[in-house]
Amino acid sequence: MKYFEDAFKFVTKNYLILIPFFIVALVPAILVMGSTPTTADVDAILRDFQQYPGYFLDNPEVFIEALRTAGVGNSASSGSIAMILNFMAIPMTAGLVKLGLNRGSVSINDFALALSSNIGKYFRYFLGGILFGLVAVIAIILYVVALISLLTTMSESGVIVVILGFILLSVIAIAISLFLSFWFTAMVLDDLGVMAALKKSFAIAKRSFWTLFGIGLLLAIAEGIVGGILGFFAFIPLLPTVLISILSAFIAVVHMAFLFLIYRSYQPSSRIETEEVNVIY
Repeated sequence: MKYFEDAFKFVTKNYLILIPFFIVALVPAILVMGSTPTTADVDAILRDFQQYPGYFLDNPEVFIEALRTAGVGNSASSGSIAMILNFMAIPMTAGLVKLGLNRGSVSINDFALALSSNIGKYFRYFLGGILFGLVAVIAIILYVVALISLLTTMSESGVIVVILGFILLSVIAIAISLFLSFWFTAMVLDDLGVMAALKKSFAIAKRSFWTLFGIGLLLAIAEGIVGGILGFFAFIPLLPTVLISILSAFIAVVHMAFLFLIYRSYQPSSRIETEEVNVIY
């Protein structure tokens, strides 16, 4: 819990670190707000309704689908923009957290350096993640096929086996995600390659597994509760979107700083450095 408290204080003090993730959360959210059909879209749909009222009255789902489809473009573009922004925000924020922990503070002047120092690492990490994901998808497909085979051979009793199998799959998925927690962290802090960082992540996560699980669960619950409270301000245009974007950015950066602090605690040289430089106060 100490590392989580230190991460919270660190991010609160160095609030400039929130800017990249805040932009990532806010911009796509604003675009999604505009994913409803435009005036021109609605006008075209209403003209069709006037020409063929009987058809739309007999098939109301067609009318609803036309409205939904008219807004798909903005939703798709918001997803693409979010991916592009993340490609900049994640390495930039990681670099800022590293600089902040080493020096005690960050400034606007550090943003460009943080990005340029880590975007190459993030690109390699991204490609490694795609490869790892493909292997995981193949493994999941084989696992599901095996469960379905059991279901067909065991009839009614196979249903219980399949349910337990999917529960086990969920547990394994959560465990693997925790074991990958320090993958990019190791690349940033120790300049490790993709595979070396992956091995280091598994080694450190194994020693701090329940801490990672507990803090991850705590952050998810907190985000859900606070996000729900902020939803009551929906009657004020844009305010809930801005507040929820700030919340998402804060939780994401606190979690990243928390991972960095845990990782450093397993590095003998980092312990000495942390004692010499007061990263919180």
